[in-house]
Amino acid sequence: MSFSTATAPGGRSSEPSAARFRALFLGAGVLIVLLLGFFAYSLAHSQQQQRRDLEKRFHDRADVSAAVTEAIFGSAASQTQVQNAARFGGATISPAALARTAQQSQAQYVAIIASDGGVLAATPGAPTQSRTTAPYVVKALRTGSNQLSNLIPGPGGSAIIESASPFPTAHGARVELTAIKAQLLSRFLGGFLSRVPNVAAAKSYVIDANGNVVGSPGAEAMTGAALPDRKLAAAVAGHRTGSYDGDRYFATAPIGGSPWRVVLSTSKSKLYASVNGAQRTIPWVIFAAFALVAALGLLLFRRVLIATSELQRAELSRVHAIEINDNVVQRLVVAKYALDRGATETSQEKLGETLREAQQLVTSLLEEKEIAPGVLRRDAAAPTDHPPEPPVPRSSGRA
Repeated sequence: MSFSTATAPGGRSSEPSAARFRALFLGAGVLIVLLLGFFAYSLAHSQQQQRRDLEKRFHDRADVSAAVTEAIFGSAASQTQVQNAARFGGATISPAALARTAQQSQAQYVAIIASDGGVLAATPGAPTQSRTTAPYVVKALRTGSNQLSNLIPGPGGSAIIESASPFPTAHGARVELTAIKAQLLSRFLGGFLSRVPNVAAAKSYVIDANGNVVGSPGAEAMTGAALPDRKLAAAVAGHRTGSYDGDRYFATAPIGGSPWRVVLSTSKSKLYASVNGAQRTIPWVIFAAFALVAALGLLLFRRVLIATSELQRAELSRVHAIEINDNVVQRLVVAKYALDRGATETSQEKLGETLREAQQLVTSLLEEKEIAPGVLRRDAAAPTDHPPEPPVPRSSGRA
């Protein structure tokens, strides 16, 4: 007769299952953290992209204003070139025609300059030879396109702007140098900028290379004066666009054919108004709620895993207990047969094995905990004079 030897349900048999559950829980936790991180990055990147789009729109407004201004001056210069070629393209220039041109354009003075820089004709008040070598006059002769100057001090403390308009003749290229009153040009630029669609309630200026205001739709900026916003003037002097003064943002765009720039300035709260406030907060509130739900789900998942692990351990303990119980019964039978035959030594050996198996059975039923001395405290001694009563079957709950 052979007997099976059961092993106590120790940690080794349940360790693989527990390790699998721990790995599954850690994997789920890492996956949720990665997903939350990805969603947070996507949300932040989306809002940052919206901000960049608003900044680009702000830049585009400055570029459009500068391009339209350049186109207006270029269109007027094209017509002037044709007229000047007809009026002042001969070997001699009529002083009367030159005076009429100055009167019609409300110019301070008009001068016709040859390609070598010599003054061919001029109205009273025109500059001397020194003005004919100005960079904008030289560039107009070289490029054949109209060029404008910075603000220049004029008669009586006024400010003027010189326009160098080149035109071809049979005697070589010539330039009509016209002094325009800055106030006239400022009103034109201010009226034009006021009709351009505004963005984020921005303030608009046209400034020259020296940072002086050429034109603005607002009354706060005087023609010929520096920008009223000193911090904006400092920012514009070193950069084309960016932040300044904490909560302010600006953008500039050059006007072709001149040293001028269009300058836009606004507050960041107005610039980013469409992506700030509730539109910015609500997505993060939704994300926080999603993260909370994910954390609760992960907690519930952990509890399910723990419960499943306990059930598996309980089932494993039950199987081991049944095996040990079978070992106990079989060894008791062997001990009884040996005792009946008078083999006292064999009977004692089997009884000792039976006691050890019984201890393993109890250990298994007590959730694999060791039985230390002194754990059990009874009110009465265990009955040994009569057999134990059979266990009472559990009620099935049926009538």
